[in-house]
Amino acid sequence: MVDEILVESGIQLADVDALCFTHGPGSFTGLRIGFGVVQGLAFGAGLPVIGVSTLEVLARKAAALDGLTSGTVMPVLDARMGEVYWGLYQIDGKDDCIAVITDKVCSPDAVAFGNNIPPNLLAGEGVSLLGEAFSGIDRDPTISPDAVYTLEAAKALYLRGGAHAVETVSLSYIRNEVTWKKHQKIRGPGKSD
Repeated sequence: MVDEILVESGIQLADVDALCFTHGPGSFTGLRIGFGVVQGLAFGAGLPVIGVSTLEVLARKAAALDGLTSGTVMPVLDARMGEVYWGLYQIDGKDDCIAVITDKVCSPDAVAFGNNIPPNLLAGEGVSLLGEAFSGIDRDPTISPDAVYTLEAAKALYLRGGAHAVETVSLSYIRNEVTWKKHQKIRGPGKSD
């Protein structure tokens, strides 16, 4: 698929300035597969990479589709296990999308924006898990991240020097202990490797 896109664009991988990817939050398997492809391409072509928050991508897309050029968006994704991934992003024009509350994971009833201004828009499939919380705020549970807004976020980071050597970049699982909990459950309490 990468070869097809390069041929269609009339460029070679060596012509690319950097590779971008969503570094999370998201499903462990999905993040690993995406990053594995990016790692292989980046190592092979000697390219830097730009990791972008999945929630920022969702916030950018929601703001664009809603026509929001100033205000805040709270993207919400289902994190499974009775939790949601969420953040709060300030939109200022087409290119500025700044995390006011960095990406978090918690139960839907624990989502709170504290002393920050309430969001203008809630977006993402996890919105439906919030129930009546944040009633009166526009919501769109149908919005999902996509490549166009990943590129937008990556371009903004690239212009601020946000491209890095692939070996220095990591994924943002937010909930790192998940694999440990599953590991413990399988082995049972008190058992070790």
